[in-house]
Amino acid sequence: MNSFLRLSLGGLLLAGTATVVVPEDASAWSTIGGSLGLTQRDYRIYDNFTDNTCHDNTTAHSNWPEYTEVEMSAWKAGAEWGSRSFGDGTGDGSQNNVGDGGANFNFVWAGNAGNTGGFNGNIISPLGGSSGGVLAYCETPISDGWRIRFYESWTWDDGPDSVPGSRMDFQGVACHELGHALGLGHSTAGGNPTMSAYATGNGVSDRSITSDDQAGIQQGVYGAMSSSMPEITDLQGSLNSGGTLIVVGNNFSTTGNEVWFNNNGTSASGADGDPVKVTGLASTNGGTQISLTIPTSGIEGGSIHVKKSGSGNSTLSEGHPFDLDGGQPGLNTITLSGPTLVFAGGVAILDVSRATPNARVYLLYSLSNTGTTIFGHQFDLGSNWNVLSNTLVDASGVGSYSLNVPNGAAGMTVYMECGSDTGGVITDSNIHQLTVM
Repeated sequence: MNSFLRLSLGGLLLAGTATVVVPEDASAWSTIGGSLGLTQRDYRIYDNFTDNTCHDNTTAHSNWPEYTEVEMSAWKAGAEWGSRSFGDGTGDGSQNNVGDGGANFNFVWAGNAGNTGGFNGNIISPLGGSSGGVLAYCETPISDGWRIRFYESWTWDDGPDSVPGSRMDFQGVACHELGHALGLGHSTAGGNPTMSAYATGNGVSDRSITSDDQAGIQQGVYGAMSSSMPEITDLQGSLNSGGTLIVVGNNFSTTGNEVWFNNNGTSASGADGDPVKVTGLASTNGGTQISLTIPTSGIEGGSIHVKKSGSGNSTLSEGHPFDLDGGQPGLNTITLSGPTLVFAGGVAILDVSRATPNARVYLLYSLSNTGTTIFGHQFDLGSNWNVLSNTLVDASGVGSYSLNVPNGAAGMTVYMECGSDTGGVITDSNIHQLTVM
C-alpha cells in the first residue's frame, strides 16, 4: 500500500487533484489497518539527499545528541508521535514540545542506514524524479515494516526553525509519512491535522500533531497511554562505554527490565535497525532506578529506552537523549558564587543556586584543584578535601553559607565546591577560588 502526501498552496492543489471537502466533524482520522509491534519500532534515514539545504543545520542540541542536519529532522519527526516528551521536549523553534502522541506507542530512533533498503526496512530515503504534486509516500506492509521515499524534485530543508517559503520542510512531511507507517490514514478534519492529505504551505506546521492526530493514534491504533507505561526522567552516573549508568524514572518492573541503545550499524539489511538490548535488569527504589553497565561496542549515542517486563505496546518507554561517551551527568549543575577575596578574621558569604530543591548541599574545600573522585563522582577539588559546612536549600534550589575565616588562613588560596547526594544521585558545582588576605 502506498500512502501519498500532496501539496496544497493557498487552497490550490497541484497536479490537478480533486477538491477536498472538509467535514464539520472535528474527529475525522482514519486508519489503514494494522499496527507496528515492538519489534518494528525502529526507524532510520538513508542520507543521500542532494539538497544543500538538507545539510545546513550544523548546530548541535543537547536534547538530540550526536545528530544534526536532516538526520535530526527525521529523528524529531518520529519523536513527535511518542507517548511523552522526548527528553525535555526542546530543540525545535516552531514547536513548544516534541513528543505529543499520548498513546501506547514510541518510535525507536536508529540513526543512519547504508541504502534505501527493502519495502519493510523502516528507512526514509530520497527518490529521483517527481510525480506531479506528490511530495513523498510511504510503502506500508505495516506489521512487517515500511519504507518512505521523498521525491527529490522538491527542495528539502532540514530546519530546525522556520523554513523559507520556496523550500519544503523535511521534518513536517516526515512526520506525516511516519504517521502512515504507524498505521494512520488521511484525515478530513479541520484545523490542519498533520495527517491531512494536503500539506499546508511548506509543511512546517505539520511538525506538530493536532488533537485529531492524537485521537487517531490513541483511539484508532494503539490506545491511550497506560498509567503504567515506564518513563525515563533522568540519566545519572556515567555516560561512557563500560561505565555504570543509572536510569531514573518511574514504573520500572522489579525484575526483567531491558535498556535499549542505538545500534551503530549502517547496512540496510540485517539487524542494524534493531536496538542493542541490555536485558535482565532489576530496578531499585520502588521501580524508579535501573543500574547497568554501558556496552563497550555495538552502540552509538542518540536515544535510549526502557522496556519493562511483559508484552504489549505499553511496556516500552518514550525515548530519552543519550550522549554516548559524553562524560558524566550532574557535573557543575549547581552554581556556587561569592567573593574571591576575603580578610582573615572576617566573614565570607557564599551563595548556592540551581541545586536539587530542598536538598542538603555540602560545601567542600581543598588547597588544590587537581580533581578527585568522591563516592564515584568526579569533583574538581584536589584529593585532600574536607567538608566545611552544609546547608538545606529551599524549594527553588537556593541557599547560602556564612563562613568565619580563621586568622591563621591569611595568605592562603582555598578551592571550594558544593556536592549533594539525593537518593544516591550525586551532583556538584563549579569550583570557586577564594584568596585570604
